Amino acid sequence: MAGTQEDKLLKIRFFTHFSSMLPLIIVGVLFLVVLIWLKFEQDTIKVFGILFLADAIPAFFLHSEYWLKNNGEEYEIHHEGLIRRKNGKEIEIKNNEIEKIIIYLSPSLYKNSNFQLLAIENYHYGLIKLKSGDDLLLTCLLAPRIDIELKRMGGVLIEKQKRLFCSLP
Repeated sequence: MAGTQEDKLLKIRFFTHFSSMLPLIIVGVLFLVVLIWLKFEQDTIKVFGILFLADAIPAFFLHSEYWLKNNGEEYEIHHEGLIRRKNGKEIEIKNNEIEKIIIYLSPSLYKNSNFQLLAIENYHYGLIKLKSGDDLLLTCLLAPRIDIELKRMGGVLIEKQKRLFCSLP
């Protein structure tokens, strides 16, 4: 399986952290610009602070939950299956061993939109259900759009499900 040009190594990188947090970073910069423009009025600071925290706290929760789940894992996605590496162990899973893949997406990602109103809308994950009864969980910290990466696996049933808050099971 390894060595073809279509192979893709998925692991947590700085770029995937950044791409997941990008909406929150943009909102933070916009809030800061407005606060500077309004000369840091006390009431404005309170309102913007509350709004920012209401957006940031759920996003930080999802980010830490995803990081704890996929930290130290690597996946190689191939047309005929995948390879999982964790703690020095390598497990190869062929497509015929996979029952189905369920991808949990926010409503905006479900519609394939690039516009996200909240920071949590950027978080999504794929649940790979194996015929053996085991599950694999691949989050957006491994790849900015995990749904696109998993679609590269041929002959596997893929379901998409919409969720507002994509917390892990």
